[in-house]
Amino acid sequence: MKYILIILTTIALVIFPCQRITASGSTNQKTTVTFNAHTDKKVFFQPESDLVKGYEEVKPGQTLTLSLDKAAYYYYVDSRSRFYTVFLTPGSKTEIIENNGQVTFEGDNAAINRYIQAHSSVITTPKEMALYSQEWLEYQRKAIDQLLKELRTSGLPEEFIHIHSMYYQCSYLYQLINGPQSMRIFLNKAQELPAGFYDDLKKNKYDNPAILYYPKWFTLMRGDMELREKQGDIPPHHLNFLTQYATHISNEEVKAAFLLRSLDQILAAGYSEDFPIYQSAVRKAVNNPDSTFISQLAELEARYNELRSKYTTITRGNPVPTFSGVDADGQTYSSTNYTGKIMVLDFWFSGCIPCKAEIPYMEKLADELKGRNIQFFSLSLDSGEQLMKAWKSLVKEKIGPTLQLNIPGGFQSELAKYFGIRSVPRIVIIDQQGKIVDAFARRPSDPKLRQQLLELLDGKSTGTALTKEEATQTMMAVSRAETAAQKEEIMRSFIKKVQQEKADFAYPMVNMMMSLTVEALYVEGQTEKADKYANQLKESEFKRDVLFMSGAKCFENNDLATAERLMGEAAQMTLKLNEGKTLTKEEIQKYPVVFGMYADVLIKNKHIPEAAPYIRLANEHATNRDFTMNQNYATVLIYEKKYEEVTPILEELIKNGGSNTQNINWLKEAYVAQKGNEKGFEKYLEKLKNTFQEQLKARLAQKMVEETAPVFSLKNLNDETVSLESLKGKIVILDFWATWCGPCKASFPAMQKAASYFAKDNDVVFLFINTLESKKNLKEIVSKYMTEHQYDFNVLFDTQDTATKKYPVMESYKAKGIPAKFIIDKAGNIRFKLVGFSGSEDETVEEIKAMVKLLQ
Repeated sequence: MKYILIILTTIALVIFPCQRITASGSTNQKTTVTFNAHTDKKVFFQPESDLVKGYEEVKPGQTLTLSLDKAAYYYYVDSRSRFYTVFLTPGSKTEIIENNGQVTFEGDNAAINRYIQAHSSVITTPKEMALYSQEWLEYQRKAIDQLLKELRTSGLPEEFIHIHSMYYQCSYLYQLINGPQSMRIFLNKAQELPAGFYDDLKKNKYDNPAILYYPKWFTLMRGDMELREKQGDIPPHHLNFLTQYATHISNEEVKAAFLLRSLDQILAAGYSEDFPIYQSAVRKAVNNPDSTFISQLAELEARYNELRSKYTTITRGNPVPTFSGVDADGQTYSSTNYTGKIMVLDFWFSGCIPCKAEIPYMEKLADELKGRNIQFFSLSLDSGEQLMKAWKSLVKEKIGPTLQLNIPGGFQSELAKYFGIRSVPRIVIIDQQGKIVDAFARRPSDPKLRQQLLELLDGKSTGTALTKEEATQTMMAVSRAETAAQKEEIMRSFIKKVQQEKADFAYPMVNMMMSLTVEALYVEGQTEKADKYANQLKESEFKRDVLFMSGAKCFENNDLATAERLMGEAAQMTLKLNEGKTLTKEEIQKYPVVFGMYADVLIKNKHIPEAAPYIRLANEHATNRDFTMNQNYATVLIYEKKYEEVTPILEELIKNGGSNTQNINWLKEAYVAQKGNEKGFEKYLEKLKNTFQEQLKARLAQKMVEETAPVFSLKNLNDETVSLESLKGKIVILDFWATWCGPCKASFPAMQKAASYFAKDNDVVFLFINTLESKKNLKEIVSKYMTEHQYDFNVLFDTQDTATKKYPVMESYKAKGIPAKFIIDKAGNIRFKLVGFSGSEDETVEEIKAMVKLLQ
């Protein structure tokens, strides 16, 4: 299978396991928190966060074990529902004691946590003082200054003082942003703010990475950026806003974390057609992105592709079905009455406080755009007598250009189901042709919605010009999609965009997507659809490569009939395209690949005479003839009884470990044909075998290492736990592999032979560690594969760590690729490391046998 490597390397895509951003050089450590709560009421413990989560109940006497890579803030909620901030550090032990309504702290950070409780960041405002007034502002500033002064002189560790100083400052800035907003939303009171209210916020450059320790740092920064947009300091742009935000963040670590979290929030809000544009902007905004940043992007892209597959019916360009609603007086309005207009749908219901907070902004926007070719719909999803009464009460006095309608059936209506609405507010934009522009548009309070609508009204594109980076990202999305249908959907959407924008530069990426999609269709057995795509391609090197790669994949999956047909077409096309021409350097490299593998599949299908001309072409143009090519050439020459020609090839095979019964018999047949008898053959053969053994010993001596093998405990297919520690005193062969790895699976017949050879030796153990996998139902897939191929391997699963996004055992062994094999001696030391597969089963088996023998 090595023939495929030359072409594969031209399109190989590196997919990094994802991990969270952590402090530089940090490692996870076990941190314990014990709860001694003398109460029969519930108590809770949860990380402080800007995310809305429920609190986890803990029991008196319970000890929680956490894995921390850096200091973190948590909340303890006592039996009286009072909140206590708890500061934890990696590897620390903390005890929280509650007795008679009093909460105290013991353990490693006891002094710090007692200090936090005595110096709360929540500054109580005197009753007579008006909230968010000039007086309130000055009072807060003085209180924060005093807190910082006391903290600096507290005698606590400097690291904590540095982190908690930012905690105090950010708590104050967070209040500036969210205090007036919360009052408006929850108390329906719009507070008039004094001049310079946000001055302290505007001074902040976010140049201190300690802000990352502040639990609400993202909400603070996002609120700051959106506030600057509303005040005109940042021009709103619905596509380029992340680039604009990034220019206001001076610290690279903070910037990267903020931008990644922004992408995460965009996906959390729902599907976004423009996500590749946002992702591209994030990548460009970060200077010198590290592998952690790149892996986070890859994880977010994978989530985006999942959403894309989920919402295929409501992506941009899909038609919207006709809908109707009823106003408070019972009159029915149909969307057909507004054909040719841009339509903005605002889904809400009367019990939703955030929905009602957005209504004034929507009404203001509708008033501003009154008279233009746009219609705003306020679509209530209220149902039932009580909610309908509340809705009518809210809208009965409303006048203006916005249509106030109720959708019969509410959340169970066909319209709500079509858009997949389970939560509100939800804004949908429809263009003049009745097609979706954005099914998850921004809220009216966000000035970027206004800017997006103005672009539509002015006839401008809803997106920016397609970029090369976006094209590359989309191509990678196709490569990572699991099914042919998913690949096809992404490809077709991208082709449409390329055609609309006349982006000729993107066609190489389109070709790559086509190749990946056609290949997946053939592999899944959808040959009719795959043939239709392939037939649309003109005869060219590209079409040849598409057919060849598809055939190679079918060959790998043991669909030999389809493989022979496709690779036969590729081989014939190669000859035709190069007829009468001087071969280019690229074609010279592809001759042994295309013809060599086609000969391979013909031989596997017992079509040896047909394979002869192709193996000769492959051999003629090959600069390095690997095991598979030599084996196939020997097969043809023996069939043709060309003994003198085949002898040096068979000698080379045996000297390189290919001393299987077939090759020995063939060599003997050639020997007798040339010598007239078999006299001297055994000595001749023994000399060839000794050459291999001597070369093997020399090679193994150079490869030998002595490193402590990282220990692990993993579950196998039977859900049994297997630990390396329990295998001390045995020689252990670890084989790291994945279901998507062709060379891994190609090496399995050899590994089965090796495992069978040592089956009765209780001192030798084979473990096959499945790693780097993200497939659903992985155990079922692996179990089926093992059963179908009759492998009796003990398969263990190196599952991705949810915190670091790494594969811990693969990571600990520092494997540079797969297949990767590690031979561990009886003392628990790694003695040999192997990467890849040569293609020779016999060589692999002999190599493993020799390594084990050296360690026994």
